[in-house]
This record gives sequence, structure tokens and C-alpha cells, in this order.
Amino acid sequence: MRTTRPADATTADHQAVTPTPSCPAIADFYDEHGTESRWLGAVQGHADPRSLRTIVAGRTLLEATDPDTFTAAVADLVDVWTDRDDGLCYPPSGGWPWPWQDLRHADWVYTFDGHRVWVVIDRTTVGTITPTALLPEPEDVLARRVELLDDLHRRTDPTAEDHPAAPGQPSPRRSRFDLLHEHVLRAGDRTQPLTDREIADLAFALTNPLVRDACLSFAISEHADRAEALWTELVRTSPVPERAEPAALLAAYACLRGDLNLAAAAVGHAEKSFPGHRLGELLGTALCNGIDPQALSEMARRSQKLIAEL
Repeated sequence: MRTTRPADATTADHQAVTPTPSCPAIADFYDEHGTESRWLGAVQGHADPRSLRTIVAGRTLLEATDPDTFTAAVADLVDVWTDRDDGLCYPPSGGWPWPWQDLRHADWVYTFDGHRVWVVIDRTTVGTITPTALLPEPEDVLARRVELLDDLHRRTDPTAEDHPAAPGQPSPRRSRFDLLHEHVLRAGDRTQPLTDREIADLAFALTNPLVRDACLSFAISEHADRAEALWTELVRTSPVPERAEPAALLAAYACLRGDLNLAAAAVGHAEKSFPGHRLGELLGTALCNGIDPQALSEMARRSQKLIAEL
């Protein structure tokens, strides 16, 4: 039995929930990149994604992109869990430890699908799922960026977006795109996370619909991987409603690559961050009715022409 159905996550709530304090959290780990699901073990205690990121093995498994790394990181986590005095651990050598035969009592289910790690969060239906790479950062961290974004919105005149501040200078709208272009080029080599100011500036830049749509052009360029990495980081680090913009871009890029599971998860983030989001709704409808790769490619080609109009 497969533990996850990523493509069903289009409209699911992708926000992390906290296990009830009366019951220690249970986390199961699975490798599903092959034809059969393989249970790798379980832990009981502070096993939410935020807590796992404070442990080297936990951070490694959450960010794994190949099955060997994920499997080894889970084994390491189970080994160190005993030393942390944080709860119980259950290696696969001891057999299935629970008195139930399904996953409905697990607070967290981490599963590797061959490309990335997903986390399933739901005691009753095992139906809430998102890639760990898209889990939003803590609320107190996001709140700092909300203040910066509010300030940017207050200081910006939306009626002057296409008018240069001075002769020979780019329009504010073009400056937004140039900033995003610069960060797309840096995304492949950057080793440090974006600062709060950089995240706020980039998230704000994407709130202009023409600028966001022009960024679809990177999807058919040599910088597609770098752009997708930047959108992924901004989904995780941007507050709502601005998170909807990089989420919609990520969904479009994933659709173009045929990665419909990731596209569905990204659309879910866009819908929750900004209900009625135009591009998010368009891609959500396309996912439900069947993706037309030619239509998406044509959309990306048209976005290249937008750049000259910014």
C-alpha cells in the first residue's frame, strides 16, 4: 500500500499542524521510490519538521534528493534519537511497532518518492501532504518580513510603475524584473540563505502581475533550474499573501517539466495564500483537466515578449 498520493494535494491545507500535547508525536519514515513502499523506522517525540531541522540527520533527511541519502539519514536519526532523551525510537529491525495496521495514528509521515521528501500530516485521513522543501518558516520569522513588505507597499505608488523615475532610467516595473533576474542568476551559486530584506524585496517584486508573468520566461531558458530553486526558496520564506506569486511560478515550472505532483502542491500553496489567485486558478484548472504542454510552452514564450514592455 502506497502511503501518499501527492497529486491529490491540489486544494489541501499545506500548513503544518502541531500534534496534541496529550500524545507524544509519532513519525513514520518510508522510502517509496521503488515499486513497493519500504518502512524505514519510526520515532516518537518532537518529530515535527521544525524540530527535525535542529538535528543534523533530521535536516539531511528533509532535504534529501536521492534515496540513499534519505535512507541513511533516517537510520542516523533513529540512532541519535535514543541519546537525545526525547522519546522512543523504532528501527526496522524490530518490526512494525504499532498495534494498528494503517497510518492514521501517525502525526507525521515522511516519505521519499524518488525526487524529494514529502510530509503527510493528518491523524485521521493521511491526506494532507506537501514537500518538506515548501513548508513555511516559523511565524515569528515570517512576521519580520511582513513588516518590511508593509513598508514597501506603503512607499510605492502603483500608478507610477511604468514611468521611469528620471530620463534614461528603467521603470520601477523593469527594476523589479531586473532584481529578480539578478537573483535567478545567483541562485545556482549562492551558499547563504536570503536575508529578510532580500526576501521582502523579491516577494514585493513579484506582486506586479506583469513582472511575475515575465518571469515565466526563465522556464524555457538555460537558467530554468536556478529560477525554480529561487521560487522554491521564496515559497518557504515569504509570508501570505505574497507567497502565492512564487508558488504559482513554481507550479508552472513543474508543469512544464511534467512534475505534476510538485505542481499540485505548489498550486495548493498559491490557493491558500491568495484565494482566487489568477495564475494559481489557471494552473489548478489545467491540472484537473489535463495539462497541455504546448499551451504552457507557448505561455512561457509569450512571457519573453513581456520583458521589453516592462
